[in-house]
Amino acid sequence: MPTRIYNTLTRRKEDFEPREAGRASMYVCGITPYAPAHAGHGRHAVVMDVVRRWLTYRGYDVTYVMNVTDIEDKIFAAAQRENREWREVADDYAARYWVELDELGVLPPTIAPAASQHVDEIISLIQRLIDTGHAYPIEGDVAFHVPSFRGYGKLSRRDLDSQIVGARVEQDERKKDPRDFFLWKAAKPGEPSWPSPWGPGRPGWHIECSAMSRKYLGDSFDIHAGGSDLIFPHHDNEIAQSEGAYGSQFARIWMHNGMINVVRGREEEKMAKSVGNVVSLGEALDGVGGPALRYFYIAAHYRSDLPFGDEALQQAASALERLRIARQTMDRLLERTVKPSGDDLGEVGEARASAEEDFHAAMDDDFGTPRALAALHGLVGAVNRAAAGASATFAPSAEGRAALAGARDGLVRLAAVLGIGLEEEHVDREMEADLIQLLVDVRQRAREKGQYAIADEVRSRLSELGIALEDRGEGTTWRIKR
Repeated sequence: MPTRIYNTLTRRKEDFEPREAGRASMYVCGITPYAPAHAGHGRHAVVMDVVRRWLTYRGYDVTYVMNVTDIEDKIFAAAQRENREWREVADDYAARYWVELDELGVLPPTIAPAASQHVDEIISLIQRLIDTGHAYPIEGDVAFHVPSFRGYGKLSRRDLDSQIVGARVEQDERKKDPRDFFLWKAAKPGEPSWPSPWGPGRPGWHIECSAMSRKYLGDSFDIHAGGSDLIFPHHDNEIAQSEGAYGSQFARIWMHNGMINVVRGREEEKMAKSVGNVVSLGEALDGVGGPALRYFYIAAHYRSDLPFGDEALQQAASALERLRIARQTMDRLLERTVKPSGDDLGEVGEARASAEEDFHAAMDDDFGTPRALAALHGLVGAVNRAAAGASATFAPSAEGRAALAGARDGLVRLAAVLGIGLEEEHVDREMEADLIQLLVDVRQRAREKGQYAIADEVRSRLSELGIALEDRGEGTTWRIKR
């Protein structure tokens, strides 16, 4: 059975047929590191990590590109607020994000390009758009002319009036059309700039992803992913830029995950800074730990909006614990001596086969993680029933042992496909708190002296030891990863 994926572009599920047999290419929009990542960033990274893991499990060699947008107005504003260099701000928040994704069990990207490292490619793409009549210079700026691309808006399917409303984010009387957007922005005092044929300046937001995806995945690739809030204007603009420049289909499948809503009593409200209800990813990790937070993210289908609240988080933690206890139960039963006349555990063997079939069907149907988790818990239920009926003298037969071992290995293997580890934790819980704090203090002194390479090395080594750092206004805190 082929894996079917819901394509935002066509509004239907389609068989995944990669452009190159046996290989899958993904471009996933990453963060703009101007502040600590929030819980929504964590969800996006986890659900796309599951997509990657499933395609790998299905035998594809996956190239997974996740970018960092480190040239952006919000970063420059944050640098002024924090009285730091813009690059330090971007590097600091990006480094913190990678540590948090590691806690969530997210695999490192195959490639993690940053916009600031690809200005030459961006300039080349902008020049091509000018040459092909899709863009025009304006006094040091360069704008994309939306009416020049006939298929503009085919992803969001917005009408003309909606496009104009969106374009008002960048009002400028010099533009030929109010929907036009900037590819290059002339230098402003106090902001970084790069030389270009149109004068010193910097890239606009949308052009960065078009240039970076093309460099690493080519003119066309298999899957482009992001949050649903990026469909318009960001992804519409990417399509216009890339297809306008090169004439070929940009990405065949567009995947978008739902947003996070914060639960307040009986009400839900969209997580937004304007509302003041943003939960940082670090705070969420502090609450339940990486594995339980990951379980929470995938307990709902990736395309649905996700209610975020303490009750749901604790339910996820409890469900994860049931899976871990079941694995321990099977280990305990397998330690018992095999008896020729012992129990053959037929129900467990049947449950294992049924769980695997249901799991595969769920994941091949647009990555249905709720149904996949239900399949695992169905297997756990069979194991628990067998354990409940086991007396102190219970022992499996050779057939029963094989069924039990198969169920255990199947549970661990399928959970791992979702990025859920059921193995024993290896973090050293005996590490002295004062020694950790000493290293944190050493890192802080290095940062104060501008010795960022040393500070980053301390953070990295602590992370390897299972210690996560969180830089906050009142100082640096640490926690042991769960």
